[in-house]
Amino acid sequence: MGEHRGDPWQWRDEIVQAHPALRDGTPRTALVPLAEAAGRVLAAPLTSPEELPAQDLSAMDGFAVRRAELTAPGTTVLPVVADLPARPGRPAPLAPGTAARIMTGAPLPPGADAVVPVEDTDADPVGPAPAAVRITLASPLPPRKHVRGPGEEVTRGEELAPAGTRVGAALIGLAAALGVTDLEVHAPPRVSVVVTGDELTGAGPAVPGTVRESDGTMLAAALVTHGAIPRVLRGPDDPARLRAVLADAARAADLVVTTGGIGHGAYDVVKSLLGPGGAGTSRFAHLALRPGGPQGHGTLPPSDGADRGTPVVHLPGTPVGALVGYHLFVRPLLPGPAPAPRRVLVGEGSFAVRRPGLTVVAGRLRRGAGGRESVDTLPGRRLAPYGRADALVLLDGSLPDAAAPGESVLVLDL
Repeated sequence: MGEHRGDPWQWRDEIVQAHPALRDGTPRTALVPLAEAAGRVLAAPLTSPEELPAQDLSAMDGFAVRRAELTAPGTTVLPVVADLPARPGRPAPLAPGTAARIMTGAPLPPGADAVVPVEDTDADPVGPAPAAVRITLASPLPPRKHVRGPGEEVTRGEELAPAGTRVGAALIGLAAALGVTDLEVHAPPRVSVVVTGDELTGAGPAVPGTVRESDGTMLAAALVTHGAIPRVLRGPDDPARLRAVLADAARAADLVVTTGGIGHGAYDVVKSLLGPGGAGTSRFAHLALRPGGPQGHGTLPPSDGADRGTPVVHLPGTPVGALVGYHLFVRPLLPGPAPAPRRVLVGEGSFAVRRPGLTVVAGRLRRGAGGRESVDTLPGRRLAPYGRADALVLLDGSLPDAAAPGESVLVLDL
């Protein structure tokens, strides 16, 4: 559990592997209305209660016919005995030797086995239904041409999405089309954020020797954005009192995140309390990462009769280090798809100096005239540029000294 200068990506993998249960979702589940399920994670597979479509439907605007009554190649004239828009109700059977005008999505009348598109007829596409229709075909219609059959999209009992799927708009739309009204989802993870440091103060006039606390507010906002329920606590620099705060933080929490107190100084109380010189339940490292080199993770002791402890991730106390550490090491623990870096090109006028290891800078994504995505690195010091950013730019120190325009770099969306 000692110090080492580690690889940030290996550290990320180590944290995820150490706490797999949280990524799979909290043990608490809830049945929620479909309209409230967006962004939540399925706790059970979603299966279809019925077929979609439930009956034969027209896939085109045209005329429902019996294929055997058509001359192909050639022309057939049939009387039009019905006009069938897409509306509730069952259409009457189609009499032999007749056709019915039909719209896309309308139920096919019994007896019909194909739909001729209006383009293959002499009918006005937007006028009233004609008394008769002239159908001209170059070749015979294949069976059930332009007919959507029962279960063509979804069969009864088919798995639509496995457990662990984050619910999006398309899945909600599909569920609604099948008459599903509720989804079983994991309850949002409860995350306690413990912000340490006696020098921290709240809003109000600046006092010499104090710093306005921002880590807790910032991380709580990030956690809400990513579907968690945050609770922020203040942790003193006194070990005994901090131990009590951590016990309170772990109580009824799925994850605890601390900020500060994990460096090399005499007052780094989190490390001294939980590291190798203390309880030994957390592992600390100085990663090859700027900003946010000091990092830690472990497990807080069980509380309230729990059979296992609560996962804890230790972030630096500097706001920018805490922000970078959150996106690299905390977000992958939250339920749903893990955030994955992707490659884009550096935009014109961008510049960012690399250092050994992984350098993270604030970026702003944009699309050029041709639609190609690029990222501009933002100037400024400490947290200021991140306030304008919508991405983290991840620069590998093994490459040239600066991120040059047109170069491919990794970005992580915020």
